[in-house]
Amino acid sequence: MMLTTRQSYELLAKHGCYVKEICDECNKLLGAIRFTRLGQTRVWCSRECRDGTQAHAPGTCWSCGASLAGLRRGTLFCSSTCRKRESRKSQTRKISRDEQLETQDLQTRLGVLDIPDTPTLS
Repeated sequence: MMLTTRQSYELLAKHGCYVKEICDECNKLLGAIRFTRLGQTRVWCSRECRDGTQAHAPGTCWSCGASLAGLRRGTLFCSSTCRKRESRKSQTRKISRDEQLETQDLQTRLGVLDIPDTPTLS
């Protein structure tokens, strides 16, 4: 987010630093380093603010963070071990999500079958 000149000078007088932009996600003051995206006017203070928790440094393994130097372009993992490890992680997440949906469905069915007590006629 761009600051007006007046706001920038107020920050300079109050804190001793001249800032022109702040992060659009967390509102941190931006200095010389900022993260942008082609075609967007927004700016961010870090890769995590811009891309979320799934962000990782380019040229590194998604699983262990090792360098991918010397491997084919577009490679995501440094070895088949890391690829399989990440695959197992995603399968366990998927199973737990499916189990959660099944229990919600079961609770819904039980709620429909729950018949209130009717008074008996004597």
